[in-house]
Amino acid sequence: MNFQQQIAVVAMDVALLVELCISMYFAQKNPENFTAVFFKCFLIMVIPTLILARIVIKRLRSREPEIETSS
Repeated sequence: MNFQQQIAVVAMDVALLVELCISMYFAQKNPENFTAVFFKCFLIMVIPTLILARIVIKRLRSREPEIETSS
């Protein structure tokens, strides 16, 4: 994993922590439906974050030369 990919992973981790905090904040406002509100908020935010992070990490991949095997 190259340095740019490592930066992308750190940014994704920070984004996930922020999303977790936001979801907890909204869920604690409605204690009788805490779980439902938490999952509704968290999943709506986390799924696009993970998809975007996967795309970014793949695009930042270093080009490695293909290794030919000889028999």
